[in-house]
Amino acid sequence: MRRLTILLALAFTLAFVPAIPAQAKKPLTGTMDLEFNLLWPGLQDEIPDWVGNIAINEVEYGMTFFCIGAKDAGNVHFFEEIWTIYDWVELHTEVVDDEVNQWLEYGEILLWGYDAGVVAWQNNKYHMNGNVEEAIGDFAVWEGRNVHMSGIIEWQEIDGVVAPQYAPGIFRIN
Repeated sequence: MRRLTILLALAFTLAFVPAIPAQAKKPLTGTMDLEFNLLWPGLQDEIPDWVGNIAINEVEYGMTFFCIGAKDAGNVHFFEEIWTIYDWVELHTEVVDDEVNQWLEYGEILLWGYDAGVVAWQNNKYHMNGNVEEAIGDFAVWEGRNVHMSGIIEWQEIDGVVAPQYAPGIFRIN
């Protein structure tokens, strides 16, 4: 009788334990192809500093980065950003009467988060670490996880001014 009581108590306890959500077992990785916005909007504007695509499992998504803080210190550049992955994104530029207008069209947000990073001026390599603040749909298992991005910034010269042009890189969520 005592054994039956213990078994019943255990069965009732297990019945009320919430199910543990599925956890992703291996990292989610993607290849980023980003372009710098030459009409650099400044901090926390509606137009991103970087816009482009990310390929995850052979599917292409849109990606944006908004700078929320930056400073130079010797041979390195430190920055903080908000990044977002959409099901698609497109940056439009239009010139009317010598005035340049830009606007962003995008689909549904799938993932977004914060990162802090550094660019080493001597080799143009960048590294960023942060976290996923929100993830939906098939990406929901990645919410709250760490994110790491790295690559090399490619530069261009326009009218004697050197500016970033492209930032190909690798995106990984652990």
